[in-house]
Amino acid sequence: MRHETRYAQRLCERTARFYRRMQALATFLGVVGGSAAVASSAPWMPGWAPMVGAGLLAVVGAAVLAIKPADRAAVNDADVRKYAELLKEAPALSDLDFSTALAKARITDAPELEALRDVAYNDLVSEIGQPELASRLSLAQRLIASLA
Repeated sequence: MRHETRYAQRLCERTARFYRRMQALATFLGVVGGSAAVASSAPWMPGWAPMVGAGLLAVVGAAVLAIKPADRAAVNDADVRKYAELLKEAPALSDLDFSTALAKARITDAPELEALRDVAYNDLVSEIGQPELASRLSLAQRLIASLA
């Protein structure tokens, strides 16, 4: 059960890190897109640059408004702290009490990214010294793992 708790914590950590990095990337792309749109007043700027910049700014802005990566990262960070507290209390709890506390903690979990489940599992098996149990990750999972 303690490994299940650590797995849930790793999954929340990876998910929060993914959303924080997506927020940073969106901020960067928004600034680049906005700069290209504003730079259209420069005589040396090619005519297509403002349109591309405005399009990039619109798409990134809409994605940030719809997905709210910073908010999702904050919720997952709270889940990380919740599981850390549970692991800290674990030695004083019986198996039944710990199981009950874990079930109660899972009720309020934020949604995770499905693609990060195997990544978090691989983190855990490496952490406990059994890397031979690691799952083989797909290309998409490896890409998301590099971002998370």
